[in-house]
Amino acid sequence: MKRLLLLILCALTACALVVKGQSVSRPLRAEMPAGQRFGQLTLLGAVEWTADRPDFGGFSALALQPDGAFIALTDKAHWARARMVHDARGHLTAIDGLKVGRLYGPDGTYLQRPFMDSEALTRAPDGSWLISFEAEHRISRFADLTAPEQPLPVQPDLGALRNNGGLESLLSLPDGRIIAVAEDGTDWTRGFQGWIINGERIESFSIARDGWFLPVDLAIGPDGGTLYLLERRFTLIGGVATRLRRFPAHALKPGATITGETLFTSPPSLPLDNMEGLAVKRGDAGETLLYMISDDNFNALQRTLITQFRVAD
Repeated sequence: MKRLLLLILCALTACALVVKGQSVSRPLRAEMPAGQRFGQLTLLGAVEWTADRPDFGGFSALALQPDGAFIALTDKAHWARARMVHDARGHLTAIDGLKVGRLYGPDGTYLQRPFMDSEALTRAPDGSWLISFEAEHRISRFADLTAPEQPLPVQPDLGALRNNGGLESLLSLPDGRIIAVAEDGTDWTRGFQGWIINGERIESFSIARDGWFLPVDLAIGPDGGTLYLLERRFTLIGGVATRLRRFPAHALKPGATITGETLFTSPPSLPLDNMEGLAVKRGDAGETLLYMISDDNFNALQRTLITQFRVAD
């Protein structure tokens, strides 16, 4: 009976903590005017997104939905769902609506430290969600975002990663393989370690290190064969910078070291923030569109920005 009451209480709590609210966004036309080209990316739109609630912010992952909405994942085991607003040209102009929920552990109660540092989000072919966590390093499956956590039965060997150097990049490929890349780059020669999870088989590869940039997210292009890698850099002299590389999916081979092609490195004139989440889609004209979201670290001196870029052919 006690177990039944506990399950009922957990279910009611889960429902209660998925709440709707209001958010505010403003286009950043003066700071980042649309139409400017940076490397092989052209800026189409940029908005600052805010909400007056303590669980808003810290976004480390972004996923686009077929219905036009998006999911943004925080690094405190919360998720937010909203909708991007575009003008007649298809340029991002605003964010509409807000629904916030919490992630739940295997026992049906919401995740707490040290198990709550959620960093990356990807949709599996069966419709479930895969999420990677730092501190207690792991990859878990969620049937939906209100379902309890189910850690993958087969995990990469993550024991050597630093608490704050875990799997920031996670991507489910259409063929069912799972790609994970660690942010921990203490081995300058080897670069950043990655894993290819294919059922019970796990194989390793590396992302070549280039400068002080760290990998923070992966996304697959609309062609199904091109992968995009988002990287961020922070130094006391250079401040925050963003870089984007791409490489073909067929480069993901055991033992490979992937360098890829650099498409974009943010200049000082482009006032981006700590961009950590990346999503890619095909536009109405067939172009490849990139969306990035920033992690403000729940810091009043930073902002949550969402940007839209078009990739040059």
